[in-house]
Amino acid sequence: MTDSVKLQVSGPVDQVRATLEQALQPEGFRATWENAEDGLIEKGTRTKALLLGVFATHYKYRVLLHQQSDGTVIVDIGLANTGLSGGAAGVAKVRKKLDHVGRVVTGAFQSAGGLVNA
Repeated sequence: MTDSVKLQVSGPVDQVRATLEQALQPEGFRATWENAEDGLIEKGTRTKALLLGVFATHYKYRVLLHQQSDGTVIVDIGLANTGLSGGAAGVAKVRKKLDHVGRVVTGAFQSAGGLVNA
């Protein structure tokens, strides 16, 4: 289990952001963006996680999009919460879900023909 996922994809940042959101929306994630290249993807709520621990769903990951000089974009998805409210099982659950998110996003960019390097 990892604590971040990094991909290199082709296309402008706006297109990359849209592909990312479209891939994760069916998984129940919502995205909020601080700016064009910095945001969060989240599923569930922190309140439920604090009350119900490992039995609640709360995943929160930071997303950074780094435009490269060659026109590609580095997509960096990492932990924004540790899952500690669910104890050791919660930590493992958050990291395992990040692995799943990485596979979903990689598949979406691969299907769109934009995956350069995973």
